[in-house]
Amino acid sequence: MDLMGPMHVESIAGKRYVYVCVDDFSRYTWVNFLREKSDTFGAFKTLCIRLKTEKNCNIGKIVRIKSDHGKEFENTAFAKYCDENGIAHEFSAPKTPQQNGVAERKNRTIQEMARVMLNAKKLTLRLWAEAVSTACYTINRVYLRQGTNKTSYEIWKGKVPNLKYFHVFGCVCYILNDRDHLGKFEAKSDEGVFLGYATNSHAYRVYNMRTQTIIESSNVVVDDLKD
Repeated sequence: MDLMGPMHVESIAGKRYVYVCVDDFSRYTWVNFLREKSDTFGAFKTLCIRLKTEKNCNIGKIVRIKSDHGKEFENTAFAKYCDENGIAHEFSAPKTPQQNGVAERKNRTIQEMARVMLNAKKLTLRLWAEAVSTACYTINRVYLRQGTNKTSYEIWKGKVPNLKYFHVFGCVCYILNDRDHLGKFEAKSDEGVFLGYATNSHAYRVYNMRTQTIIESSNVVVDDLKD
């Protein structure tokens, strides 16, 4: 695991850091967005509970974690939680980020991918969190794990990912306005920007140009060819 940031520009939700956690075997990756470094332990604890539930706590027990010596990782809260749950916490040696190379390389890959996605569509930098989230989501389902012919998603989830609903980040989309009471001749859709995929539902994340808000909706038509 590693922490990316602080970013020079806050995200639309006011976040400045990215907490990145990579499964060493499958290379499946999770990202969480934080306002302060002190929020790292809370994100780690929540992720642990989620992973134990997803993998069955009797089978998928977290055995070992690895991080650098950042104070967000090396503190009393982390040490106490790891001791109580039998988790070995390893640290990379000071000034040697290569010892935590799995997380460092994943950080770089996600960051570079997000940078390209934002600049290719000339989007505001305040959407960096959406770009990072979509980059991670895509990498999990597209990149093959080295030495195998399977993606990280397939190794972790045990099933082949569905890519039919993928679209180009930052392209124009049209969102059905099913939240307002409309007159008979008012437009039924709003123009927006496609930003990615919801993590807790079968929906897209889009930026509504009219309301200037990010929403999740399944009633979206995406024009991948229009800039």
